[in-house]
Amino acid sequence: MPGRELALSVAAASLLVVAGCSGGSGEEAASCPRPGPAPPEQTALLPDGLSLDRVGTVTEVVSTRGHLTVRAVSAEPIDELTVLIQDAVTAAGYRPAGMDNEGFEAEVFFTAGNYAAGQALVRRAECEGQWDVELVLVEPDTLPTSAGGPPSQNR
Repeated sequence: MPGRELALSVAAASLLVVAGCSGGSGEEAASCPRPGPAPPEQTALLPDGLSLDRVGTVTEVVSTRGHLTVRAVSAEPIDELTVLIQDAVTAAGYRPAGMDNEGFEAEVFFTAGNYAAGQALVRRAECEGQWDVELVLVEPDTLPTSAGGPPSQNR
């Protein structure tokens, strides 16, 4: 039955190709779906000029008592990711205030004028090769006027 043997060989080869491209066991690959983006009503809360498109997928944006929390998932290497975060927040008018990168997690700090205005925390995600990003910023409208106004106005 050469037809049946050929069909079985093709099926086996297909399974090897799929397994080889999955980046992990079937169980791990199934538990690592592509992160869903935050809904537009949440991303509308982002300050003017803040784009995290190069950082990764923004999955949630929450405004709570003068603070904006942005959660994202990234596949960028941590050394590049911290620089991309710093660039994104700087483009929104905040200023870099320091960085601590330990290789398995990192923090990036920001100011607005003389005030501490936020930080990003980067940690390994559950999925191999991904990083969870939690960016917390003081909302521009809540900064004291002595800070020079909202970061987006200090350009």
